[in-house]
Amino acid sequence: MQKAICVSVLAFMMAGCETTQVSPDQAKQVSQSDVYAFGRQKNPDDARIVFTQDAGAMSCLGAGMSVYLDGQLAAKTSHGESVKLYHAGGPAQLSIKNNAMCAGGDLSGLLLELKPGYSYQVRGYRGMWDKPEPLLTTPAPFKYSKN
Repeated sequence: MQKAICVSVLAFMMAGCETTQVSPDQAKQVSQSDVYAFGRQKNPDDARIVFTQDAGAMSCLGAGMSVYLDGQLAAKTSHGESVKLYHAGGPAQLSIKNNAMCAGGDLSGLLLELKPGYSYQVRGYRGMWDKPEPLLTTPAPFKYSKN
């Protein structure tokens, strides 16, 4: 009996860390009240970063992530949400961290070399021990039309 309980708890813990990638097109958009900086284009040739947090309510109990650009809080997301951020071309540091007191609560970052007028898709997921991880995903950076 005790062995079965241990196996069940271990399986639950492993499943709890798993997240599912969400397409930015199918993700819910972050509320404007949760966008703090970089939410609007300042110049027509700004690069666009589309950050999408994976879905998975069991991972870190469904807690959201804080997204930082160059050390400044840009937005807060929840599981399965996406946000469009704009930054001038050149180097940019994108970092994320868990919003809740989960294991792996430190900032985890990605250095991007942004081309003016290009769009970049970044996935936010939780890896081992619910540590937040940013990942540049497909499609490869592409020229986007300004809306």
